Amino acid sequence: MKLTIKHSGNIGDIIYSLPAMRAASRLHNEKVIVQLQTNKRAEYADHPNFKHPSGSVMLTTTGADMLRPLLLATDFIEGVQIADSFEESNYNFDRMRDIGLRYQGSISRWYFYAFPELTCDLSEPIEFNVKAKKTSRIVINRTERYHNPTFDYRVLLPFRHIMTFIGLPSEYDILNRKLPELPYALISNFLETAAIIKGCHTFIGNQSMAYAIAEVMGHRRILEVSPFAHNCIPMTANGYDCMNLQNLVEHMKRMHGNERKSLQLERASIATDEV
Repeated sequence: MKLTIKHSGNIGDIIYSLPAMRAASRLHNEKVIVQLQTNKRAEYADHPNFKHPSGSVMLTTTGADMLRPLLLATDFIEGVQIADSFEESNYNFDRMRDIGLRYQGSISRWYFYAFPELTCDLSEPIEFNVKAKKTSRIVINRTERYHNPTFDYRVLLPFRHIMTFIGLPSEYDILNRKLPELPYALISNFLETAAIIKGCHTFIGNQSMAYAIAEVMGHRRILEVSPFAHNCIPMTANGYDCMNLQNLVEHMKRMHGNERKSLQLERASIATDEV
């Protein structure tokens, strides 16, 4: 039997499991066949910001199809199977949901708690075999979940000329109200997302699938931390996180200070409505 790993979770959860998958490949000296189980009923209805693009299921067939090229671009995965159920697997990574953690810690570590033999150094990045696609100096993504209510992305207006958005059209429409004329990059699969992130200087995002890609790659990134569901922590190099706007402004000054036209945080002039 080939080395098989089953996962029915959200796309971000699957990306966060890649270090554990690589550890399994090294432990067994064999490349992995990933079994993506689709259409399993979602279990996050208690989420404080519940709204997920997959709707009532964890992973859709469309999402799995878009994820397949990204997984196959690693050097430790040789195949991806997509189905509503699988009879047999060497590892069932859904067990990470049985350890009792939901919105705490680091999702990547949850797999180590379920399978201690797969514990590994999370600072080692995941390499995707894809050529960098240059769109702009800064790439930004913000999903409709995991918002920090103190954030107003109008503080990034001075950087609008060097930014590109990736994500869903509905997500873009929301952010574009605060950052008018923000360029939008369309993608057809998540390997293209990785290529765009790889081609930028800095990625900015909340706790999302796109951030997960930047995280495992070890690409320079800034994370908007959700105070309600803090389960993503920078582990690889070049990771910075923000609990408030002052954190974000400071990071941007250091990374892009000589590129900005002006950057002033005038809290009295920033509306309190959430993007």
